Amino acid sequence: MPLPLKPGYNFNFARIRRPPHYEMSAAEAYTDFYGISYMISGERLIYAPDYTTITQAGELNCIPKYVYRRTTYISDMPYEHILIKFTDSMAAELFDVIGIENYNELCQEHVIRFEKNTQDKISAIFQEMEQEWNAYNKYSELLLKGLLHKLIITCLRERIISDVNVLSLEKKHDCLADAIKYVKSHLRENPSLNTTAQQINISPSYLSKIFVTYLHTPFSTFVLNEKMAYAQKLLAHSNLSMTEVAVEAGFSSSSYFSDCFRRNAGISPLQFRKENRPF
Repeated sequence: MPLPLKPGYNFNFARIRRPPHYEMSAAEAYTDFYGISYMISGERLIYAPDYTTITQAGELNCIPKYVYRRTTYISDMPYEHILIKFTDSMAAELFDVIGIENYNELCQEHVIRFEKNTQDKISAIFQEMEQEWNAYNKYSELLLKGLLHKLIITCLRERIISDVNVLSLEKKHDCLADAIKYVKSHLRENPSLNTTAQQINISPSYLSKIFVTYLHTPFSTFVLNEKMAYAQKLLAHSNLSMTEVAVEAGFSSSSYFSDCFRRNAGISPLQFRKENRPF
């Protein structure tokens, strides 16, 4: 299992190689630090409190604080990956600019995919990190902080969502990016197609069309998925009552919330909370 942060350090870099059929004996706890894992070769199955996913070569996972995470094999291949860990002090200035919610959004995507040219950029960033880490001195933390910021910004700008590069989306379809941002920041108000379109100054019919064309998802389904994801986060990481969770996630009543949750998650909100509380 990778070592935690060394005492007095705000950053840790590890290049990890494992044989076929390697399985973590227990989940690793991310306490007061974040993590980013990048697969170089092979593939792994990841277990976390609120999801299970498969990650392969060229893919990246952002890991929030206060979670437990475990991986296991799914093939006969050995695998190699890079795992970095960092504290708030390494990312505070970046989060002040981009907002911690944008890093959390990366975490909620679970597996972050890139086009080949972006994979090359990310590999180069990790190579610089490794060189600096191996020659650590009094200047290294400052340099590693800059590389970490560059890495996270590259992920935000150039990741792929629903087979579309985010940078391309934002350049060609600013209104779609604005609509997604509006929905995510107004879930409590249960944003409608008409309201969202009005806020970003386009017609409802055009907004509906670009959601289906570029995200392959109807607007109403996108909103429901976002509300469900936020509700799951509140259930797992807050002490809010079921009624309060329903309100915060934009559901009109706790009974409607419970019905939607059962249909989408297959279990009740209460059962989900019992199975996914990290403490």
